[in-house]
Amino acid sequence: MATSTVAIVDVRPDLTAAHREAWQALGQPGTWWSGAQRLELAATARTAMTEPSPLAPWTAPSTIDGWLADDLAAPPRAHDAIYRVARHAGTLTESWYEGVCSELTDLAYVELVGIACTVAAVVAFRHAAGLAPSELPLPVGGEPSRATPSNLVPAALNWVRVTSPADERAAVVQAFTSVPAEHQRLWNLADAQYIPDLEMVDPHWTRGTLSRPQMELVAARVSRLRECFY
Repeated sequence: MATSTVAIVDVRPDLTAAHREAWQALGQPGTWWSGAQRLELAATARTAMTEPSPLAPWTAPSTIDGWLADDLAAPPRAHDAIYRVARHAGTLTESWYEGVCSELTDLAYVELVGIACTVAAVVAFRHAAGLAPSELPLPVGGEPSRATPSNLVPAALNWVRVTSPADERAAVVQAFTSVPAEHQRLWNLADAQYIPDLEMVDPHWTRGTLSRPQMELVAARVSRLRECFY
């Protein structure tokens, strides 16, 4: 009988710390979701990523008897949305997004996508590195801050509103600016996983491992294989 093996990898301390901080933040009150709601949504995103026989993109978890718990903290539509974002991001359409936001609001949706991004980053890395899955943290009490920037405007490069000025930066950079706390959390991850924001203009930047061109080649190849529309 075949036996499974666990890889032994040397993970940079700053990357370990960034993942740990982001993972713990899943249980903390956010801007639009409580700590308990964020954890619930994170659990659904993790299931979407890891279950061997996922639901089809057009099948919402809330339509399957027993898939969701009866005593949910977050609305069923939020679980439906984060499942599809986490597992079938390439199938999202603007009309689907508008339907979700008609129930959840666009800013709550932005934070929901941020939760999915955190789960995807940590879960995928640990799986690829042969590391044991991380247990979700305990929820932290408290209410969402509901802090809303005063300078939100529509954007041509994003479905969601962004902070002004719109469309002067890449869509992926401005996408989370309407929820500053989530925006900062994701950049903290990006600084460790990819490249610090302030170094983006330097094509020769490196940590001493992969060069910048090598990093971009890997990123482009992965995006192509995953049919990333961005």
